[in-house]
Formats: sequence, structure tokens, C-alpha cells
Amino acid sequence: MLSRWSKIKGLQKSGLALGAILMSAVILVACGGGGDSGSSSSSSGVTLVTSANGASNQICAANTQCISFIFSGVASMPATLSQLSTSWTDTSTNIISTSLIPYVDGSNSATYYDAAGSVFAMTTDPTYAITGFPAGARIFIGNGLPSTQMGTFPVQPGTAAYSYYAALPGGTNPATGQTYSSAAAIGISPYLLESRVPLNPVVSGAYPINSLIVGVTLTGAVWHIEKANDSSGNYYNPINALPLDQCFGHPYNQQYHLHGYSWKCFPNQGTTGQSPVFGFALDGFPITGPRAADGHELTNAELDICHGTTSVITMPDGTSKNTYHYVLNREYPYSVGCFRGKVNYAKALGPGLTNTGMKEGFAYPDAAQP
Repeated sequence: MLSRWSKIKGLQKSGLALGAILMSAVILVACGGGGDSGSSSSSSGVTLVTSANGASNQICAANTQCISFIFSGVASMPATLSQLSTSWTDTSTNIISTSLIPYVDGSNSATYYDAAGSVFAMTTDPTYAITGFPAGARIFIGNGLPSTQMGTFPVQPGTAAYSYYAALPGGTNPATGQTYSSAAAIGISPYLLESRVPLNPVVSGAYPINSLIVGVTLTGAVWHIEKANDSSGNYYNPINALPLDQCFGHPYNQQYHLHGYSWKCFPNQGTTGQSPVFGFALDGFPITGPRAADGHELTNAELDICHGTTSVITMPDGTSKNTYHYVLNREYPYSVGCFRGKVNYAKALGPGLTNTGMKEGFAYPDAAQP
């Protein structure tokens, strides 16, 4: 029987090499985003709305991202987010000027980090059984490296972003035991990305997030929560506090992931009409770009407490479907604010991610959350 890593190698030989997208270095332990009710004039990447100082980390509501009490307890996450007055963040308006961010240098393809490049495939199995869900699964297998360009990690001395990373503790990778002298020393490596989510998810509530990962991109990477902590135990919107690469990504324990405004680096966005599906959340619902069917960019005021809406969208297989979907836009929490469907974390995170999403020693539940 093939090992799971052999499955990835097999995908590579078959030519099923797609990739993932953004990456994000850690502000200390994890990363995430913040939101606010600030108005959104034109999107186009000029400005982003960050989280308001004191926004809740635990209450599911508009302009917030709610984390379960289990996760927040293990991560020592306070009840509210803080805010930093960085050179790119206006704390009086909660507006981030993206042109002022000292992005991590570099524009590297996946082969820069691994000779195999970006390896990724999405398949569906209508008969696969996930406990507690209707039959059927959407399956992702890859090596976690995106098909889009990534910054140069470890962050190089002398670059604009280096001082921000060097000032942060590196910590110890719970998966490998490797200790980093600082966040600037953390690089990017391939890893086993194997995820199974419901093929036919059902809206059944508003569930707080119970993992570091919230979704998988169609380019082969993962999205993380929009939270990042400092050495004093404060938590921030990562984009507010730390420079990321040009695609708003960086590594956590060598694993590349995306944050916030990541939709700017997805291919085939177009300029009019409904934005395409860019990936799927752990509960199985699609994650689309910011535009509605009429082409206007959706604001948080038009989305529900989990940062989503229901509309007719084009699925990756080309079919039209009236379904709930999360929306990537320019206002915090940018993508998934909470889960509308239940999540089987053991299946959704798989063996390569299950024990690396939080502090060492935390075990995800095997069954769907209540």
C-alpha cells in the first residue's frame, strides 16, 4: 500500500502539479486578521480595513472572526484583538494602505523550495463517508507549496521586512522539534497536505473556528485564521502587525499559508461578473473572490456573521449552483469568520496538519464538532 507521501510523488509523476498560493510567517505563534465596520470605497488593493481595536476573538458577529474556547484556551488567546500603529495602519480609521507595507522580498516559484515544485490535486468521491455528514467528500492531496510566487523565506538580513521578523521569537516546531532563533529564521518546506471535506455541506449554525487552518486553496496552499500573537500574549490582525509577501503569505513552522487579501494573487479573477471559487473551507463550502454576480465588490454589510452569503456561483467543475459560500474581500476578517457547517477536523486537517495547528500537545477531536 502506498504511503501518503508516495501519493504526492505519484501526483507529480502524473503531471497533476497545481499549486497553492500565499504564505505567511508568524508573528509569534499563529496568524490571522481583524475586521471593522469601516466603509469600503474602492477595493482594487489600495486599502484594506483592519480589525477594530478591542474586536472580539470569541463572539461570532460581523467584522470579527470567532475562535472556539478550546482553541483560544490552548493558545492563551485573549478575549479581544489589539491593534498596532504601524507605518501602514491608520488606527484612527482602521485603514491599511497596502502601498506602504514593507513586503517580504522575493518572487519565487515552488521549485525554489523543492525540486518537485507545486504538487496538488482536488478530486471528489460521492461514496466516501465522513461521520455525521451526507455521503460524499471533496479530497485535496498535495505538498502544500503554491503554484503562485512566494517571497524569500527565511527573511534575508538587510531587507525591509527583516527587522520585523528578527524581533519575534521563533519557537519550536511541534512536528519536527526544530527550534528557530527568531521568526526570521523560519523557511518553507513541502509537507503532506491531505484533506477531506463534505461534498454536500449543510448550513446548520454558526460554529467558532477550532483550528489554525480554515480552508484549502485551489492552488494548493491553505488559509490560516486572521490572528497573530506577540511575545506578550497580545493578538493582532497579521496584516496590521507584520509584513507578508506580495501575495499576503508566509510560513508557520515551515508550512506556507495565506492571509487576508490573498485573493489578489489568484489567477483568472476577471474584471466583471461573479468572482470564481478560489478554494473551500473546512466545512466544505466554497470560498469565492469579492465580486457579486453584477460585478460589484461585496462589503461586510452584505455578508452574514461568518463572512458569507448565498448565491448562484460557478463551481470548479463548471456547473452552476445556488449555495452558501464565504467571500474573500478587503474587510476583516477577509474570508471565513466562523463556520456555517459542522467540521470533522480529523478528516479536514488530515495526518499532515492535525497536530501542528496549535501549541504542542493539543489533539483535535476525531468527530464533527457539536
